[in-house]
Formats: sequence, C-alpha cells, structure tokens
Amino acid sequence: MKPRTSTRKLLTASSAMLLAATVPLRLSPPAYADSGVTGSGGTITVNSSGYNTYASPGGITSSTTTQSIYYNGWAIQQVIPVYYVYTPQVVVANPDFSNEPCLAMTTSAPIQSYAEAYQLQVSAVQTWNSLTGSYPVCSPRSGGTASTVTVNPAQVVTTYWNQTIQNQLPIPHFSIPPGFALTGLAAFLTASCTTAKTFYDNTAAGTATINATGQLWVRWDSGQGWSGPYDSCGLPWPNGTISHVYETNGSATVSLKETWSASWSLAGASGTLGGLYTSPGPTALPIYSITSEIYE
Repeated sequence: MKPRTSTRKLLTASSAMLLAATVPLRLSPPAYADSGVTGSGGTITVNSSGYNTYASPGGITSSTTTQSIYYNGWAIQQVIPVYYVYTPQVVVANPDFSNEPCLAMTTSAPIQSYAEAYQLQVSAVQTWNSLTGSYPVCSPRSGGTASTVTVNPAQVVTTYWNQTIQNQLPIPHFSIPPGFALTGLAAFLTASCTTAKTFYDNTAAGTATINATGQLWVRWDSGQGWSGPYDSCGLPWPNGTISHVYETNGSATVSLKETWSASWSLAGASGTLGGLYTSPGPTALPIYSITSEIYE
C-alpha cells in the first residue's frame, strides 16, 4: 500500500504544480466583502455583497473532511478533499460597487473531485477572459452599505438536502457469500457501504455543514418486511452482524436499502434532517437443503 500512496502524492503534487503555473492560487477560505450575520435560529439577517474583487479567476481553495468508508464490513478512515473554485459573475445593481454592471468573483459549490475542480477552473478563466472586454472589474464604493438578504437557515438547508444531497448520497452494494444459502444455517450479508458523510453548502448566511448518517435495512425475501436498522455494514461468517436463517429451500429475493438522517448547522442555527434513502437493485439468492444419505 505504501508505494501506491507515494505515487498518488507524486501525481497530486505534479497536478498542483501545473495548476500553479497556470493560475495563481489563494489557499484561503472563500471570503465575502463586508459580510456579517445577526440573530440566531429562525430567520437570520445577513449583510453581505456576496462577491469579492481580489480573488484570482479560477483560483482554487481547499479543505478536507474525514469519512468512514466500509468495504466488506470493515471500516476504513479516509480523508476526503473538498475544493472551491472562484468563478466570475456579472454583478448588476449592487450598492457595494460604484461601476455596476461589473465583473467580480463568487465561489462555486463544494467539489470533491480534483479533476472536476480543475475543469471548472479552466472554464472560469475562459469565461473571465471573454467578459473582461465587456465589463469592468467591480470597484467597491467608498462607505457603501451592503445589501441585506433575509434567509431562513432551515429552509435553505432543507432545500439543499432534498434537491442536491439526495443525488450525492452513496449507494451501498452487498453480497451473501458464497452466493447461496443452506436451510437451517445462518446466511450472512456483507456490504460495501458508507455510513457517514459530510456535505457543505455555500449560502448567503455562510457555509452550511450537514453531517449525514446512514443505517442499513434488509428484506430477506420479497414477501417479508424490512429488518434493521444496522449501524454497520456487516461482516462475513463467522463474525457477521447481519444474518438470517432460511427454513425451506428454493429461492429468495434479497433487497437492501440505506436510510439517511443528518444534523446541520448554519449561522448559529441547527437542526436535523431525514427522509432520504439509497438502494441498489435486489439480488436472487438460491437456497439449498442439507440432506443426508445412508449407504450400505
């Protein structure tokens, strides 16, 4: 495993050198000009222009989050990078600037793939270059008053949870070794799954943090109900934690789903979320009987 880690670091370093040679990077948290937050819970009033004029177009900032990824039931701690790309945007009728319509920077949604962040960076630079001939760079107004935006943190986070996160939650995959079950003996399910994942959302009130937690449920046959929840992904025999005993031979259709709940925080407010699930397709499991024969 060590040679692979070294190679990965070398490739990451090479990519970073290529990126630095193309566009200057600002490895600092995304910033908004003249921003501030008042209030707690319920409705948050945010004073923010939502843009800045000093970031390099296409510049990338980064942070990390730690996730527990399960493979065949074993937990592996993995540090996941999160990237943000400064992208150009034409600002119209913003009292913070004296020369609108003008060109400023805003930050992208969080991206977990460096390749995707790099592609967005290239696009951001091209867009900036195409717009600079038509719009001046935004000039902050001396003594200007930031525009006021009123947001409901719970509503913002709930919309992000239902519209975006539902498409980004990991889907578990499972098997029941050795691919069949024997009557009277426990069949053990083992899954490759993730039971914890953190999401971030850039909002007018700041960055929302959403910590999602998954639990597994198993339906051992199409005619049965769901059993669970299970907080782990199961282990193979003999240490398995998700098992079932079939009494008759034949075939069973086994289904798996992972239900998701989350805690969130934004601008001093916090709460919980739920109602989402991910599921792979069902699998057919042959069930054989154990028989004994007497030979004379």
